[in-house]
Amino acid sequence: MNYQALYRVYRPQAFSDVVGQKHVTKTLRNAIQKEKQSHAYLFNGPRGTGKTSIAKIFAKAINCTVNTDGEPCNECAICTGITKGTNSDVIEIDAASNNGVDEIRNIRDKVKYAPSESKFKVYIIDEVHMLTTGAFNALLKTLEEPPSHAIFILATTEPHKIPPTIISRCQRFDFKAINTGEIEERLAYVAIEQGIEYEQDALAFIAHVSEGGMRDALSIMDQAIAFGDGHLSLEHALNVTGSVDKAALNALFNDIVEQDVKRAFTRYHEFIASGKEVNRLVNDMIYFIRDAIVAKTIEQNDEEHALNQIDLNAMYKMIDCINDTLVSMRFAINQNVHIEILIVKLSELVSSSSSTNNQSAQVSNTTSSAVEAKIKHLEEQINQLSQGGQLQKTKPTESKHSVSRKQSKHVFSIRQIERVLDHANRDDLNLLKEKWKAVIEAVKEKEQRALVSLLLNSEPVAASEDHVLVKFDEDIHCEIVNKDDEKRNHIETIVCEIVDKTVKVVGVPNSQWLEVRQQYIQSKKANQSGSEAGKEEEKPEETDIVKKAQELFGKDTVHVTDE
Repeated sequence: MNYQALYRVYRPQAFSDVVGQKHVTKTLRNAIQKEKQSHAYLFNGPRGTGKTSIAKIFAKAINCTVNTDGEPCNECAICTGITKGTNSDVIEIDAASNNGVDEIRNIRDKVKYAPSESKFKVYIIDEVHMLTTGAFNALLKTLEEPPSHAIFILATTEPHKIPPTIISRCQRFDFKAINTGEIEERLAYVAIEQGIEYEQDALAFIAHVSEGGMRDALSIMDQAIAFGDGHLSLEHALNVTGSVDKAALNALFNDIVEQDVKRAFTRYHEFIASGKEVNRLVNDMIYFIRDAIVAKTIEQNDEEHALNQIDLNAMYKMIDCINDTLVSMRFAINQNVHIEILIVKLSELVSSSSSTNNQSAQVSNTTSSAVEAKIKHLEEQINQLSQGGQLQKTKPTESKHSVSRKQSKHVFSIRQIERVLDHANRDDLNLLKEKWKAVIEAVKEKEQRALVSLLLNSEPVAASEDHVLVKFDEDIHCEIVNKDDEKRNHIETIVCEIVDKTVKVVGVPNSQWLEVRQQYIQSKKANQSGSEAGKEEEKPEETDIVKKAQELFGKDTVHVTDE
């Protein structure tokens, strides 16, 4: 006898043999026991999940002469005839190759004749979504009111392509992808029946890559057994499917995390040279990252895992990047180029993620050190007071000014601030003050945490048509805005979206703002008074300077004193 594939040998012959789909088998068995079967059924679900097998078992069960509890006996003439395909009352049609109107009309003409040897005529139409519109219309009336001896079973993997008028005339059963544990148990049973030595890891891997299809699982197992000359191992299963084992994937991602792109390229080309399949490799990479996300979420991190130190946001972006590559590969001539670009992108993602984390850690360390310095200074003052002494105001003040002068060289630019103040006006300042909360809210919505921490304790203090001077409570925040072009550009873009004007942001620390403002007023006053020849015009000019200062900074903040 010729060799038969495992999925044909171990095709279910009774409802009890079906793996998974208990919601379908139980319903059909109960209907047969109570003789309340419908005239039309629609079986839809993924490939290899038992749609056609259950249809044949159902045909046997309703025609079996000695069925018990809705199960066929598989011994009577009718059951054996249906199993062998010799029973003329069970007609199986492939709609992929018989999808025209003429084929359906032929069914419609013959369905009215009584069955020759069975109780019911059963028409099993596989891949029914392939029928043409005319064929569906020809089937419609027959499906609605068939003869009492006829039952139609329609099977499909794409129910959305079937007209609603057909679906509404059928009892619909949705077949589900089979659980990997159930597939693994069935594969173990088949291996024992065939007398084949196997590794449990191989069965688990085959159940995983079959994606819920029992037929696919048995086909892969059959191929792996042939490759291993009667022995089933994980290595054999990996070779026949073109997959990469977890250790090799972990090594590839280690190269990516360490940003050794050259070594990652070499390792990838070794995979291809050993016969690994490109699409399968990309899918394996997605599952590898997915496992890392799950492990980090449930706090069961594996220290040896390549992505153990990568944060969740970076891994989400990595999966998005891989999915984009999968889409591009569908239309690609050379898939290797896309994978190489993917490796570079993943390496850059890891690099940007680590640099962002380091920068935020640096900012937090700087802030904490400043807080510690303030606490220490307060403790010294409390100690002085407790000893009955007076606070030494001169030294701390001098040291504070000297420190601020040193910082001012790095924190902000006097020239930039003067450039803003030279053209500043009250209208633009009022507009930005009104919209500043909206700017901070917009930053929060975009989930840019670093910018939120910068802008949280800030406010505009002067503005012109194309510049805004922003005061920051913390000197370090001011320095970041003035020196980090990327963050400043982000802020300027958001400000532009809110106020509908393109402006440049200049930062000034709160500790220096009053002093800077006073120096600016005095310098303008000196310049204007020096340029005047007569003393009589000094007073009006001085009045103009005061008005200008009041317009810029407000009447409440500007006080005129006689020297």
